[in-house]
Formats: sequence, C-alpha cells, structure tokens
Amino acid sequence: MPTVEWNRKTWGKTHSWELSGDEWAYMAAYCGQPYEEWKGSLVDTLLVPGATRGPSLEIGPGHGRWTEHLLAHSPKVWIVDVNESCLERCRERFADRPELNVHHTSGCSMDPVPDASVEFVWSFDVFVHLDTDVVAGYLVEAARVMAPGARAVIHHAGKPDWSLRLAPLNRRAGRPGKIAQRWISQRRWRDDGNRSDVSPEAFARWSEEAGLEVTGQRTSWGPRGQYTVDKYRDCVTELRKPE
Repeated sequence: MPTVEWNRKTWGKTHSWELSGDEWAYMAAYCGQPYEEWKGSLVDTLLVPGATRGPSLEIGPGHGRWTEHLLAHSPKVWIVDVNESCLERCRERFADRPELNVHHTSGCSMDPVPDASVEFVWSFDVFVHLDTDVVAGYLVEAARVMAPGARAVIHHAGKPDWSLRLAPLNRRAGRPGKIAQRWISQRRWRDDGNRSDVSPEAFARWSEEAGLEVTGQRTSWGPRGQYTVDKYRDCVTELRKPE
C-alpha cells in the first residue's frame, strides 16, 4: 500500500508531470470516451456544483489539473499537499490568483485552514494512493474545516469489502497470491494502479466516524453512465457536513 513517503517521492521527484496531470487519460480511454469529454463532464457534474457554493479546498492538487476549475468557480481556494514541489508549481501557474491559499502538510494536518470555513472539499486521483490511517485523518480534518451544510467529493479506491479480508492470506502466498488478490479486488492481472486497500464501505464508515454524512457513492456519471472510474475499480463518494 502506498505510504506518505512513497507519495512524496513519486509525485515530488519521479513523475514528470508533462501535461500537469492531464497525462492521466487512461480512465477515459478505458470507458471508451474522449478524454476532454470525460474530464469536462466530471467537472460539470461533480466539481462545479460544489465549487460555486463558496470557499473550496483541494487535497492533493498536483500541478493544478483540477485547481484551475476550482479557481474559476470559487471565491477562495485552499490547496493542501505533502509535496512542496507540487505546491510551488501551483504558485507559479496561478501566480495571478490572490484567492489561492497554499498549505504544505507533513501528513494530513490542515492547521492553517480555519474551522468551519470551507463550503466544498475536492480530491481526485489522490486518496486512491493513501494509507488507510491517512485517509481517516484527512476525513477528520475535512470535517473540521467544513462549514455546516458544506459538501465534499472524494475519489478513492473502491475494492470490494469482502476481498480485503482475503488480502493477508493471499499476500502470504507470495507472487501467485498477490496476483490472485489483484484479480479478486480489482479484476486486473497486472497494473493495480498503486491503489490502497480501501472499500466503499470502509470509506463511508470512516466518514461517518469523522462526523460527515454520505450522500452518495458512484462509479459512473453522465446521462447514460458512460463516464466511469472503473479501470482500477475506484469509487467517488459525496459527503455533507450536518447543519
């Protein structure tokens, strides 16, 4: 499972960011849709309704793939990341946007963000790579900074809950066990996308323990459900902070 240090090294040093995050077009290709249509529909369906509510916060902005859309619709945007190099790139890219606020975190703390000050929390392509304790920690912090009635949309790993109970046994079986675990949890023989061992049920449980309501969980959107996050069997959870 990816660790905080793995994320620092991978996204801060190893990955080239040649298209500022838009190089990850594989989800659109997997569901047979043009990338720009897939991304545009995701923004219109899941990001814009939340961003227009008021101040927003993004966990793990990378080089600003989604940040630009939050800035287009929110009066104030916080971005939080464990990689200073990613935050520095966002500072450069959005240097003319005084409404952008930046915080470098060592784990999941968002201390500079005031309590109950954010109307929308967004994170995509980030929680899929986080340890379970970091996921739970971010949810607690999200609940703290969200105003009553605020919303959140978070993309995370969506392995079946039952399959995770088999993981310790399969991994003790060596390489054949790891391959078997990848298949039963993600329907993939190779390339697990470095997904963490998180299920929709576990994510919902941690959200509720943090004081948030789960208003929906989905793997697709669009008028025919044609846009998906199915390649690695991911999930998008929508949350609300009770008033």
